[in-house]
Amino acid sequence: ATMETQFEWLGDSKRLVAVFVPAKRAPMPQISSVASSPLVKVSDDKATAMRTYAGLMNSPHEFDLLEWHATGQLGVASIESGKVSEIGKPAMIENVSPQADGSHFRVTLMERPFSYLVTTGSFPEREVIWNAEGKQIVELAKRPLRFGVTPPATPPTPSDSEKRSIAWRPDGQGFSFLQLTSPPRREGTPADPPSEDEQGRGGGQGRGAGQAGAAGLRPGQKDRVMQWVAPYGEKDVKAVYESDQRIGNVQYSDDCKTIFVTQTIAGRSRVSAVKLDSPTKAMTIVESATGDNAFYEDAGSLVTKEGSVTGSVVRMSSDGKFVYLGGTKYFRDPTKDAPRAFLDRVEIETGKKERIFEADPNRSESISMLDDDAKQALVVRQSPTSISQTHLVDLGAKKETQLTANRDYAPDLTQATQRKYTVTRNDGLKFQVEVTLPAGTRPGAKVPAFFWFYPSEFVDQAAYDRGKRTFNKNTFSNVSPSNKVLLLRAGYALVEPDCPIIGPETRKNDGYIPQLRNNLAATIDAICEDGTIDRNKLGIGGHSYGAFSTLNAMVHTPFFKAGIAGDGNYNRLLTPFGFQGEQRQLWESREVYLSMSPMLYLEQLTGAVLLYHGIDDQNMGTDPINSPKMFAALEALGKNAALYMYPYEDHGQIAEETVLDQWARFVAWLDKYVKNGGK
Repeated sequence: ATMETQFEWLGDSKRLVAVFVPAKRAPMPQISSVASSPLVKVSDDKATAMRTYAGLMNSPHEFDLLEWHATGQLGVASIESGKVSEIGKPAMIENVSPQADGSHFRVTLMERPFSYLVTTGSFPEREVIWNAEGKQIVELAKRPLRFGVTPPATPPTPSDSEKRSIAWRPDGQGFSFLQLTSPPRREGTPADPPSEDEQGRGGGQGRGAGQAGAAGLRPGQKDRVMQWVAPYGEKDVKAVYESDQRIGNVQYSDDCKTIFVTQTIAGRSRVSAVKLDSPTKAMTIVESATGDNAFYEDAGSLVTKEGSVTGSVVRMSSDGKFVYLGGTKYFRDPTKDAPRAFLDRVEIETGKKERIFEADPNRSESISMLDDDAKQALVVRQSPTSISQTHLVDLGAKKETQLTANRDYAPDLTQATQRKYTVTRNDGLKFQVEVTLPAGTRPGAKVPAFFWFYPSEFVDQAAYDRGKRTFNKNTFSNVSPSNKVLLLRAGYALVEPDCPIIGPETRKNDGYIPQLRNNLAATIDAICEDGTIDRNKLGIGGHSYGAFSTLNAMVHTPFFKAGIAGDGNYNRLLTPFGFQGEQRQLWESREVYLSMSPMLYLEQLTGAVLLYHGIDDQNMGTDPINSPKMFAALEALGKNAALYMYPYEDHGQIAEETVLDQWARFVAWLDKYVKNGGK
C-alpha cells in the first residue's frame, strides 16, 4: 500500500507481514468537473506558522484522496501456500512491526482530522497493539494534530510511570521497555531535585541515550529494564534488571540472557554487560567521554547483527566470552592523519581489549564482521588513486581475497589535479576551497572557471572547523552524472568554495550579503594569484539554497559572467515563516528577508543567468513558481536569461533524458558567456 511499503519476515522465515491494497477497495473518489462551492479556509486568533511546503492539502476532495490512497490492509502471507491472511480491517497504516510469531502487531495509524496547514507528518496518530484478529488490545500512544514551526527546546522528561524505549525483545518474548520506579516520599513534601553528581557532572546523554538518559534519579528511585508479555495487560510485566543510575539505552544478546545498558555516570558514557542470572553484577565494556570530547576519544560502539529470531542483537563470540566494539579514530589535523576505522575484541568479564583491525593510514577502509568469532570479515578499501574494492579477509591468518573488480571509467576526472586552499577572509575567518583543474593545466594558463557552491551558517570559526573534522583525504573521487567536475572536459576549472555565514544562533543571517561577497572575493584572490585561473572568465552556480545564493552573488558582486541556478527561491517573502537556518519570521527580521531576496536587486545583476526547475518540485520553500517569476523579471529588465522547466522532476533532476539535456545546455551557456565573452 501507500505509506507502509516494506515487508518483514516472521521468526519462522516462512511468513511475511505487509500492508496490501485492500481486496475490496472502493473506487477512487472523483471530483465533479463543475465546482459546486468555493474553496473555504478560515483562521482563528491562534498563531499557526509553518515553513512553506509545496504539497499541502488544498480541498476536501484531496482529504478524501489521501484517505483512499493511504488505506491499506494488514496481512500475513505464507510463501508455502501463497495465501494471505487478513489482519483486522483496512486502515491508514503508517507502520507495522510484528511480534516474531505473528500473534501481535505494533501498528501506527494516521487518523482524521486532516489539515490544510501542516504536512501529513503532523496529522493525528495512534500507536496500538493488535492481536492476530486485528483487535486493538493496547493503545501505546496518541498524538493529536500538531501545529507550529519549532519543537520545544527541551524534550519533556518522561514521568515515573511512563514506559519508554518500547521495542520487541529479540527472542520474540514480548516487549522490552525502560521505566522508573516511583521514589519514596514523605507525605506532603516535594521530591528533592537531583544533585549535580546524579545528573552527571558536566556530561550529556550517552551514545544511544533516550530522552531521560542524562538526568539523575531521586533518592531511593530505581531505573529498570522491563519485560512485557502477552496479553499485554497492566500486570503482564516484570523487571529483569534495575539500577541506581538512569538507563539511556538497552541492547540484548541473541538469547536475551545478557543485556548491555548505556548510562551516563559522572559525566562519562558507560556501557555495561549484565548477565540476567546475576543481575547485581554489571561489567563495564567501554567507558568514554561525552560531548565534544567524545569525538577524538571514540572508544567504539557495540557491534550488532540480525537476531536469529527477530530484530538486532549484540554480536557475541560463540563461547559467550567476548563482544566487539567498532568505531573510527579521528585526529586533530585530518589533512595529515586521515580517520581510521577500527574493530576491538573485548572480554566481558574483565573489560580487556584487543585491537583486531585498524585501517591503513594511507587508505580508507571499513570492516564488516562475517562470523561471531571474528575469523572472517569484509573490508571495503579505497585510496585517492584506487577505486573502492571489497575484500574477504581472514583476520587470523592475515590473508585476503579481492571479491570485486570495480573499474574507474573516468580517470581523467577522478585523477585530475586538485588544489586545496585555506582562504582568510578580510575579517580573519578562515575557510576551505577546493579547485580541480583540467589535465595539463599549468601556472599562468588562465583557464576559465566555474564556481559551484552552497553556503552554510555557523555561529563562529570553531563551529565551522568542527564540520571539517571528518574529512578523509584517503577516499577515491567518484564521479556522478550531476558532478560538475565533468566541466573539466569542456576546459573549465571547477572551484568549490565553502561559504560560511557567521552569526549568533538567533541572528546568523544578519551579515549574509557582505559575508557572501567577502567569501567570494577572498576565494578569487587566492585561486587567481598565480594566473592559472582567469579572473575575467568566471561562472557560478548552485542548486536549491545554492541557486538562491548564485543569484545573490550575481546581483551583489561584479565577478561572474554567467550563472546556473536550479530549483531555487529568489524572493524570501514567499517563505515568511523561516528558511534554511533562519528561524525568525518575516515580521521579526524584515530587513534580513528583503536584503536576502535577489529578486529585489535584479537591476544590479551582471552576467547571464540560466535557470532550471523541476515542475513537480516538492521541496520546502522552493515552489516552482520562483523560477518563472524570476525569468519574467529578468526578461522585463533586459537581462540575458534562459529558463528550463523539467516535467516529472522533483527537487533534483534524475531522468537520463533530463540530465543529458541539462549538460548540453550548461556547457553551451558557459561557452557563450564565460569562455567566449557573450559571443
